[in-house]
Amino acid sequence: MSMTGNYVAVDNDTLQQVMDNTIDLMDIDPELYPTLDIDQSWEAIHFLLCGTLEDGEPPLGYVVPLHEDNYLDVEMEYGAYHLDNGQVKEALSGLRTVTEEELRARFDIKTFVENDVYPVVEDEDGEELFNYLYDHLQSIQAFYGEVADSGRGVIFFVS
Repeated sequence: MSMTGNYVAVDNDTLQQVMDNTIDLMDIDPELYPTLDIDQSWEAIHFLLCGTLEDGEPPLGYVVPLHEDNYLDVEMEYGAYHLDNGQVKEALSGLRTVTEEELRARFDIKTFVENDVYPVVEDEDGEELFNYLYDHLQSIQAFYGEVADSGRGVIFFVS
């Protein structure tokens, strides 16, 4: 089973309704809100940026927000997480300070395998994996740039 990371940019009212459980996350019409699918890269991107599988320190811990403080109590197998617009802006600011060279220096496929980082497998080609992660990271940065400018927040979930 493939676990894909998904973002949806929502206005403050919708975010609050999801947080209050007055509307179900799955009832949000994706036609009305900007979305981003980062395929299976979500946990590996978080690990690359934060060196941990969850609870990464902000601002980079907000890029793929797997932080307990941002957890949404929704009926989904892998849960969901939220960011308000200020946290999106923090994440974007943090992303803008990290260069491709710095990320390449952090990237060690053996460490990913040793830590069972999804979706990495033992015989993975390191260069291909890095490029896959970096491409999705650039997509997140572009998405967060649009979201930050719109005043919206983000809900991240794995499906």
